[in-house]
Amino acid sequence: MGLVLKPQKMIDFLEENDYRFVRNKGSSHKIYSNGVHSVPIAVHGSKDFGETYIRLVLKETGLTKSALLKFLKR
Repeated sequence: MGLVLKPQKMIDFLEENDYRFVRNKGSSHKIYSNGVHSVPIAVHGSKDFGETYIRLVLKETGLTKSALLKFLKR
């Protein structure tokens, strides 16, 4: 099984990497931006993010999986 992550952990990782909450898009999408890149984070209750969605967010932000894993180990 691949990497699974709670939405709040992904948000914490983005905020640590200079992404800030910009606005809501509807009731379940939060937009985060670092001034250059923006990424919507889909928060659907307690549903976890699968590896495919995590990979998509990392690609859109330019952050690496190794940086995410290092963050999670703390």
